Amino acid sequence: MKKRTFRRPRPVAELRKDKDKEEKQCSGVQGGQEEGPPLASDLAANIAYLKERIGASNDVVFREFVIPLPQPARAVLVFVDGLVSGQTINEYILLTLTAFEGTDADWALDRRNLAEKVKEHILSIGEVSVQNQWAPVITAILSGESALFLEGEDRVLICNTRGWEHRGIDEPPTEAAVRGPRVGFSEVLRTNTAQVRRWIRDPDLRIKGIKVGKRTQTDVAIVFLESVANPDLVAEVEKRLQRIDIDGVLESAYLQEYIEDQPYSLFPTLQVTERVDRVVAALLDGKVAVLVDNTPFALLMPVTFWQLYYSAEDYYHRWPLSILIRMIRFLAFFFSLYLPAIFIALAVHNPELIPFNLAIKIAGTREGIPFPVFLETLFMELAIEILREASIRLPGPFGQTIGIVGGFILGDTAVRAGLISPIMTIIVALTAICSFTAPSFGVAITMRILRFPLMLIGQVGGLYGLSIATILLLINMAGIRSFGVPFLSPVVPLNLSDLKDFLFVAPRWAMIKRPLINEPIDIRREGSKARNWREALLYPPSRRPRGGKQEE
Repeated sequence: MKKRTFRRPRPVAELRKDKDKEEKQCSGVQGGQEEGPPLASDLAANIAYLKERIGASNDVVFREFVIPLPQPARAVLVFVDGLVSGQTINEYILLTLTAFEGTDADWALDRRNLAEKVKEHILSIGEVSVQNQWAPVITAILSGESALFLEGEDRVLICNTRGWEHRGIDEPPTEAAVRGPRVGFSEVLRTNTAQVRRWIRDPDLRIKGIKVGKRTQTDVAIVFLESVANPDLVAEVEKRLQRIDIDGVLESAYLQEYIEDQPYSLFPTLQVTERVDRVVAALLDGKVAVLVDNTPFALLMPVTFWQLYYSAEDYYHRWPLSILIRMIRFLAFFFSLYLPAIFIALAVHNPELIPFNLAIKIAGTREGIPFPVFLETLFMELAIEILREASIRLPGPFGQTIGIVGGFILGDTAVRAGLISPIMTIIVALTAICSFTAPSFGVAITMRILRFPLMLIGQVGGLYGLSIATILLLINMAGIRSFGVPFLSPVVPLNLSDLKDFLFVAPRWAMIKRPLINEPIDIRREGSKARNWREALLYPPSRRPRGGKQEE
């Protein structure tokens, strides 16, 4: 029998040496790409290494030509077909370099530092940078930019020639609004940042770009207002993003799972939206937005539970209508979460709480039903979830038809067959309709998940069990944080200033301060003279008495 041995504990100093060694080994790697040998002055050697590194890809174009200087210079332009704009390459790079006529200039007589001279005197393209490392050069080529290699130069000119096909700017299908702008984000990051710039023409708007994903090298933009957003919040967002070590990022949901505070919570602690106006409003309130390339969904942080039920058009209607709409939405939230569980609890444990005439009606409709109330509700809820999932996966017209016709036929047939009571179809249908009022798809999914354990608790514990479950749920929600912000604020902890935009919406001119839960640098949203026009109309200068007092 082999003798059991134990490993000795490794000293901290030894662990640090190993960590430093790993960091040194990784320092030569950027985004999963090897740095490789330094760029050489030999053009043929550089092109040979680049072909070996990228591989035999027929979409990578190597365009060789000669720049007509007093001493002609050979050059090679490398780009990926399909990711670049052919018009930009032909007109602003190839035509400019091959038809150059300033050969009698003083700078053209000297071949030293040719890359800088070509950048300053010949190229007419907007964005040009100089690189001397292989990793950024390869990443730029695979990102849709063009690399210009020159004979005798150990540096490369990177030209921004991105011009792939992309979807136009349309209204977000997941966040439709009756009143408001009809624009949403697309899958192109630079188009999305330009839309934000178009709305906020403030020099304090900052857009920080980083790359996430060793293989995909996905562009990620951190957007915030420097004079409004808390710098600690910005630093925390940037730190969490930079610490992500992942092979690839295909959608913003990848980042959401890595940077959220409560990864095991059912409630989303980041807000997801594809509406430009919603992102702009969040930036003006002191929040930080994260935009990811190849997806129209942006991440907003921090967020509270109540804000997940706010709609963008709540602020486009007059405040009385906005209050009514928001109260209906929160009432629908309560029904979508508790209605089946309360019905089960009343029918099983507390039928005496139901009015007598209504109880007689319910008992009459349930005569001959072979299943108990809990199983009846469970079967109907599962059927609704299956229909909902099927309608989403099918094409648009077919999905709507299947959802409506399938639900109607299934419910009517089940009632006629005596398997389901009519009252149960009303309860389940009302619950499903109320769940559709949630503006955020993430919180709607959470309510659908929580509905099933609450139904079981209602079957076992009745109203007392539901009360205890609600208390435990509120305690759990009170402990959730979104980048340090309590999830139930401004209620827990109580903040009277932020209650102006809570269950009801105060008039726009009354919400002078920004939400204090975000701890913005600039607290005031508007000046004290925002409503002085009314005083000017009621008391013109000719009627104002001396000493500043108004006439009776």
